Amino acid sequence: MTDTFTITYTARSTTYTLSGADATTGLTIQYLGDQGFGLAPMHRITTRGPLQEGDSDIDFRLDPRVMQLPLMVVNTSATPRYQHYEIREKLLSIFRPGDDGIISVGWYNGVTQKRRLIETRVLGGLSFDVDPNGYHIRTVVQLRASDPTWYDNTVNQVTYTQANIGGSQVLTTAGNWLSFPTITINGPITNPKITNSTTGQYIELTTTVVLGTPLNIDLTYGQKTVFSNSPYVNRISTVTPASSLATWSLQPGNNTISITGTGTTAATSIVFSYLDRYTGI
Repeated sequence: MTDTFTITYTARSTTYTLSGADATTGLTIQYLGDQGFGLAPMHRITTRGPLQEGDSDIDFRLDPRVMQLPLMVVNTSATPRYQHYEIREKLLSIFRPGDDGIISVGWYNGVTQKRRLIETRVLGGLSFDVDPNGYHIRTVVQLRASDPTWYDNTVNQVTYTQANIGGSQVLTTAGNWLSFPTITINGPITNPKITNSTTGQYIELTTTVVLGTPLNIDLTYGQKTVFSNSPYVNRISTVTPASSLATWSLQPGNNTISITGTGTTAATSIVFSYLDRYTGI
């Protein structure tokens, strides 16, 4: 099988093909390359003494990502001027400001199928300035990703049972960046504590999770919630002040996870749901 490449954009529950024939709009879009898909932008956090030459590096943070998507649609119509504006209207209907959109890039080399996704919003572009291509459309879409990391499209789930409580096990992620999982605690268990010994961070709760009412810890940025369902009850008050709720994560590669708690039975389990994340593609 020959090498294949696809890129799509999903918004409003509709997926548009940007590297070939798109069934929704009827357009055949030529994807001309990409800009801003590689290593996420970042800034270093430094300090400098009044007499210091240079500075001292403390840490870094990833910054939002701005991506450029150059696209071209060839106008083969017998009435090219009319079709020119039809194409423009359809492209503007795909990329609407204010909508959440997901860019998905997939490639297959005859052996391995890979797909990476990133969540974006329209930032600009699509000005449709006149160029030497006549009535063909050559334009650039500018997208902004508040979270600059790409992720695999498969949700991983790892379950720890009663047999794992009180010990430690290795959880391995395949990405090259931090993953912030959702942790579901299925009772019964009293005062559960979940520690990632690789980072030294833990989440400890002073509560009893009863059978049939799971407790969920969502560590996604913008969420950071602890709750139970049916009905929804905010349980964040059960998290001890020393817990690392804001920063607890799975590191790239191996993570040594230990779980403690009392009053467990064969029904007790802790489920980690996470995405493998990447700093670029």
